[in-house]
Amino acid sequence: MEFGDTKLVYRLNHKDDKVWEELFNSYYESLCNHAYRILLDESVTEDIVQEVFVKLWDGRAVFENEKALTVYLYRSVTNNALKYLRDRDVEEARLKLWSEVEQEMTEEDFSSVVREEVLRKLRELIELLPEERKKIILMSMEGMSGEEIAIQLGVTIHTVKQQKYRAYKFIKEQLGSYWSVAMIFFL
Repeated sequence: MEFGDTKLVYRLNHKDDKVWEELFNSYYESLCNHAYRILLDESVTEDIVQEVFVKLWDGRAVFENEKALTVYLYRSVTNNALKYLRDRDVEEARLKLWSEVEQEMTEEDFSSVVREEVLRKLRELIELLPEERKKIILMSMEGMSGEEIAIQLGVTIHTVKQQKYRAYKFIKEQLGSYWSVAMIFFL
């Protein structure tokens, strides 16, 4: 799935069966991370996120673009998680804290959601890279130096630099104005 993919939204709006796995794989992990911060319960988190996908599949929602889809998914996960907490009378203090999210998302919460979304997009784009380039970028993101990567992969430092340059160029083209936000994960 490409960043800002209007074809995906079109296919989703027209209930194209093939788009569902792609959509699920693209958003599932990020939505689970978001729900877990609210619920602090991994098994319930997975159920909540899966339920959102089922409702989306069964529902009649139509999206103008990927941004609207993303907002819908995160808002649905948040609302379902809060509903779960209300229905189960789970930890009133946590419920009160997260109920405030319904009124106004704090800067920290917003940053967290943005970070999850940027990471999701980065993972998505990295998966599209050729295998050697993908390895080099992932090793770089883990904090390895160019020399360490070259030694581990048995290639020259020039090859590492060239592959990183090509990967960054591809990611930058795909992310457009979001590139500066994504750079925090490479520094």
